[in-house]
Amino acid sequence: MPTAQNSRIPRYSPVVLNRFRPLRGVTAWLPIAVVVMTGALALRNLAGVVQFAVHRAFEGDFAVYYIFARVGLHHGWGSLYDYSAMRQEWLALGSAFLYPPLYPPTLAWFVAPFAALPFAMGYALWNVLLAASLLVTWWLTAPPSSRLVRLGHLAFALALPSVAFGLLLGQVVIVVAAAVSISWWLLRRNRPFAAGLVLCLIALKPQLALLVPVALLVAGKSRAFLGWAAGSLAMLGAALATIGVGGLQMYAVLLAGSGHYLGAMMVYPQLTLPGLVGSGFAAPVTQGLVIAIILGLVWRRRGSGLEFPFAAGLCASLLIASFLHPQDVAVLLPAAWLWLRTAPKGAERVLGLTGFVAALVLTTPLPLLLVLAGWMISERTVVLSVSLRSGSSSSMA
Repeated sequence: MPTAQNSRIPRYSPVVLNRFRPLRGVTAWLPIAVVVMTGALALRNLAGVVQFAVHRAFEGDFAVYYIFARVGLHHGWGSLYDYSAMRQEWLALGSAFLYPPLYPPTLAWFVAPFAALPFAMGYALWNVLLAASLLVTWWLTAPPSSRLVRLGHLAFALALPSVAFGLLLGQVVIVVAAAVSISWWLLRRNRPFAAGLVLCLIALKPQLALLVPVALLVAGKSRAFLGWAAGSLAMLGAALATIGVGGLQMYAVLLAGSGHYLGAMMVYPQLTLPGLVGSGFAAPVTQGLVIAIILGLVWRRRGSGLEFPFAAGLCASLLIASFLHPQDVAVLLPAAWLWLRTAPKGAERVLGLTGFVAALVLTTPLPLLLVLAGWMISERTVVLSVSLRSGSSSSMA
């Protein structure tokens, strides 16, 4: 016999359902609306990229990479950080811009095949590489869903100012993001050593993903870490053989003075975590605390899948970085997509989505603190839930 509580269900539920029925139509059209809006922004950004490539290609980052690599090709790799050699190459290219070479030698080696070609041809092929890298990152790491939703992820990526600016300048950050994505894909297919070797490409711009191999080691993926370590040691040996200890010391000196060279071309120091807490003892303490917390979370979740160590490693790398450009935040794309694959819920999902979107839109890593807060809240919730269940089981026994 139905109770009074149960008898209310058929009486009132149709009214409630009728009130919410119009929302079903809105929900069905929402993905289409998002794709249309982000697609329009993406097309606008791509038009800007093409216009820049046609009229101002010498002002982009690829021009600096091109000259950097040509110094090695024409003057010897030991002259990579020779300012006079770089000046000769700049004048030969016919550009009025001259920047100090604040790049690791690995970038010169990677760009050398493009720098061996005439600038226009090398620039065109480089843009093909960047487009392919972005598509690979999206195809491999965007969470599985319908075609429309996955296209929405791609449109959203192209609509982001950090991604658009990276493509416009020809920034290598797009390649680094693809390398991280391919490494995750290989590790997922049980090829850990190959995954580690691919991860060596983070040496093209080390500060963007330096903690990813460490996160993998903490997560128990030691073979992937060994692959990365072996490849990185080989690169270091090649650097010592080609540019020598003096060349590496010169690179370190240039990095130490990077703030004076680049000025406003960098992310303002106040928009990075070390810059926010100030100079002196506070910055390294804060960096160490962030590393400890995130690696602790990686260890706690070491049995939950491969996605979290990659996402956490990328977030940690950007949070502790003091040398960033606005477009560098684009490396968070695979981090956000891999994190979404973990199916986050509750506060972690809300804070994580807010933090990732804000960081990618505002081109600063500071909103990643919201992502970190969401992870910590989620971990605390899991611990409390387990404790309550254990207590309940003990009382029943």
